[in-house]
Amino acid sequence: MFKSEDIIGDIVFLSFNNEDLFKGIGLPVAAGHFLVKGYDHIGLWVQHPGIIIKKTEDKSGKPLPEDAHTEERIDGVFLVMWNQINTIMHYPNRDGYDLPSEFDKNIGFKKES
Repeated sequence: MFKSEDIIGDIVFLSFNNEDLFKGIGLPVAAGHFLVKGYDHIGLWVQHPGIIIKKTEDKSGKPLPEDAHTEERIDGVFLVMWNQINTIMHYPNRDGYDLPSEFDKNIGFKKES
């Protein structure tokens, strides 16, 4: 039997009910594949596919020459509320999508028998 917790740590397809929902965080899409980081009673926490901050001005606000522009990639996780989701599709046993369960990792102390 499939349980929602089985998708944590996996890449799933999400279809949103409004493609404008996530424009504010740089995702003007109606659907896509996302790495699920967790879930709760509000919705799914998924990894943002790429937040890039581009520095084009100096500290005083003056434009930098193009060869002095820098980009910083930032990891981010965002919430997709349950009512914003049309469909979730999981790919059991598909290479690169069905990753090892977060719950099966060998973390912490083990009592020896």
